[in-house]
Amino acid sequence: MGEKKKTSQTTAPAMPARIRHFSEELSCVLEGWQYLDSEVRVDGELVAELLGKIGTRLVFVHHVVGSKEEVVLDALKHVSRAGVDAQHLARQFEVPVGVAPLVVVITEGKTKGLLKRLEALCPDPLTLFAERRLSSTRGRARFLEALTPTGGIVSPPAPVEASSDQQRESAQSVPAWDEAIARVDRIDPELERAEGEGEMSWSWRGETLCCIVAGPDGHLIGRIGTEGVQQSLSTGHALEVFLDWVLTHYLELVEGVDGEGLRRVELMPHPSEPLLTPEEIAAFQE
Repeated sequence: MGEKKKTSQTTAPAMPARIRHFSEELSCVLEGWQYLDSEVRVDGELVAELLGKIGTRLVFVHHVVGSKEEVVLDALKHVSRAGVDAQHLARQFEVPVGVAPLVVVITEGKTKGLLKRLEALCPDPLTLFAERRLSSTRGRARFLEALTPTGGIVSPPAPVEASSDQQRESAQSVPAWDEAIARVDRIDPELERAEGEGEMSWSWRGETLCCIVAGPDGHLIGRIGTEGVQQSLSTGHALEVFLDWVLTHYLELVEGVDGEGLRRVELMPHPSEPLLTPEEIAAFQE
């Protein structure tokens, strides 16, 4: 009898049970959720444990465990790099370049006070979930609890470039424009300020600190560093939080911090309190 020839058949790798569970749960709480891939890496670096999309918008999902401070820092890190990662992955996953991504952070354990620390980013571009464990006489199960509302999350249209004249006119018509510029200037008299086409940027000894631009709708948009995700500054509260992050990044530059995580600086200042003066900053550094 002749030996039967073995045929090789290439099959797609099975989705890990934990990833499958998260994807199934997200499909129930995020309208339009579609699974794309898992364990996504760029040049060997993990950029998403689970990758999906809502319409034309990429969704980066991260499972973050640790102390509340560690969750906050990891969430901010994932948000800050999501824009660049989305540009790298847009063509591979057939979504338009330039559509702002959504970051989903799944944590577990005690979450009291977590939303307050991150609410300026929630629910967009950051959405928080907590994995809860259910046990009863019928057995055990796990489910996701939404810590932020998810009903308003949509797939935004690809950004439309406005002319430099339109950006400049829009910027000058925003009441908070001069205030935002003055607030950043107060951080350090040695900051270098540069005016571009419809935007203002600041640097410290050659290192980019932040920039503020006026969007086509007239709302201010801020960005920390060179690769930070653009953040809407349409409210006074959002502006206060953005300025606090600017101050945090400034301290990182001054003290030579690596930049992988943010220092433990209060992220939610009282709106009535002014940003720290240069003298206060100097005292803080001592």
